[in-house]
Amino acid sequence: MSSALSELEPVIVPVPHPPGIAIEDVSGDFSRAIERAEVNAWLDLYAAAPADFAARQGLSMAAEGDLAWTTCTTIPFIHFNCVKNLGVDSPATESQLDTLLAHYRAAGISRPWFYVNPHAEPSRLRCWLEARGLQRQGGWERIYREAEPLPSEPLFAANGVAVERVTKSTAAEWAGFIDRQYRLPTSPWLLALVGRKGWHHYMLKRDGAVVAVRSLFIGADGAAWSGIDAPVPGIMAPSFDLDAVLGEALVRDGLAAGAKLFVADIEAPHEERDGPAYRNYARLGFRIAYFRSHYSYLPATSN
Repeated sequence: MSSALSELEPVIVPVPHPPGIAIEDVSGDFSRAIERAEVNAWLDLYAAAPADFAARQGLSMAAEGDLAWTTCTTIPFIHFNCVKNLGVDSPATESQLDTLLAHYRAAGISRPWFYVNPHAEPSRLRCWLEARGLQRQGGWERIYREAEPLPSEPLFAANGVAVERVTKSTAAEWAGFIDRQYRLPTSPWLLALVGRKGWHHYMLKRDGAVVAVRSLFIGADGAAWSGIDAPVPGIMAPSFDLDAVLGEALVRDGLAAGAKLFVADIEAPHEERDGPAYRNYARLGFRIAYFRSHYSYLPATSN
């Protein structure tokens, strides 16, 4: 009896690919500290929004106990219409979820977002979301580092580029770059963040032109959140090199300012947890805490 061709060919067992960054099994308590770093940054960011700008854009951020959520009736941007930490600081309830969904419906928001990390409680929270028609639509790697010092010599070569701290005199240039990258009208809001306590903004320039930006917020508790980055490497730009140079500047300045914990995201996750973003952050001392999933309704145009 003849054998099938597949039986005659050698069996090739794939070799597991080691991740490009350390992966830690963080505790539930530590996950709450990680998420709180972002929540505190956004609370302060929204507090800085000029009243007239917030009114025009229908922009607001609400908090009830430890829970925080954002709303913007004019800009359908994930960050501006999301529940930051449902089930993080205390177990969520179905009535709480239904109240939040009713809030977004009343505001005319068709696609609110819910961030869910593996430590969120109760464990059936994901089932509650799916039972109400929301679906997991990707997510980001949640990464962190503590206050270990960096080597004195630079980790990333700044070939042909220079890092600049944003000042009042360069704020419009920085804000304009971000708005052009994201096609948003947020310059009045961004300008209010320059010189604000806790905020540190950076531009990377080549031949006098801005090519990348990133910000750092250091809270009163010493927890630092990194964001307001553009272009997002792997999504808006193919290169990860520029963001690595900015990331190093943020960590060095943050350490000098007394930051005790740094929190950031890899927004272009890789199944094998390898690639430039992972390796660059690993060089800066970051580790993966967990993958944070994002739930929302599918777009109306989706099949």
